[in-house]
Amino acid sequence: MSTTFVGFGGAASARPAFSQWMKHVRVPLAAWSRRRRWAVALLIAAVVFGLGANGWLVADLGGVEASRTALEVAARHLADAHRALARLPALRRDVAAVSGAQLPASWTSADDVQIVSELAAQNSVSLLSVEPGAASGSGAESMRPVQLTAHTDFVHLMAFLRGLLDLPVLIVPVDVTVKRDADSLAVKATLHIFSALKPMPSTATADVFADESLDSDDEENIVFFDPFSLPQMLASGEPLPDASQLRLVGLLHDRTRGLALLDTPDGSTTVVSGQQLGAERVTRLDAFGITLANGGATRTLALTETS
Repeated sequence: MSTTFVGFGGAASARPAFSQWMKHVRVPLAAWSRRRRWAVALLIAAVVFGLGANGWLVADLGGVEASRTALEVAARHLADAHRALARLPALRRDVAAVSGAQLPASWTSADDVQIVSELAAQNSVSLLSVEPGAASGSGAESMRPVQLTAHTDFVHLMAFLRGLLDLPVLIVPVDVTVKRDADSLAVKATLHIFSALKPMPSTATADVFADESLDSDDEENIVFFDPFSLPQMLASGEPLPDASQLRLVGLLHDRTRGLALLDTPDGSTTVVSGQQLGAERVTRLDAFGITLANGGATRTLALTETS
């Protein structure tokens, strides 16, 4: 009978190897061999170089990414310029067509008055006077001024000014004064009419900006609001157009707070004690009425009276 012993020499031999490796690692720096020192130095240098190169690329210290971005922007601008250049013949044809439109052989001040009057009638602008002036300049700079006074509202005034772009001659408003007058706006304007120049047709301008890549970053959404409406005048602190037309139509009052409903030329509005109402301030509000103060002058509005 024979006996076979299975030993664990692998595990036993691994432990001395690990111990020898740890002793080798723990050798003092002064006892290191020259080859070991060079190996560790090269390893540290490789790690530092790798980290430095990665940081250089991330921070783009060489300007590679910035140069690539600038190149892409330049290429995009060049493509936009090529597209605009391709549209140039069509724009020239449109301008030539407008230049050959049906215009009187000699444009006179009577034509100025007629075209402005027709545009005003189309946009519900009531003209009170239209006064043509003496012409000045020569050639393309020839200009005749036209002064007009009118009554309209803000919406139709904006429609009238925008309609100037669709006329067969170039008309430029250079001096426009707008004041509130009762229930409408009193408008005084000076228009410079250049009969030798033609405005660019709206279709041509639409074609130029049809491509969103052209000046898309510079386009802005312009919103017009009526600065003569009651909410805007109250927000700006301007006096109401006719404070005598205020009428108290309702009151809500308890021990601590009060609310008044006023009827104004521009509609109804609510006020509380201490609120600014145009040039006046609500100094008192009770169950019988409200008191308005403007400097040293005061007045009271009651439910049964119009002050």
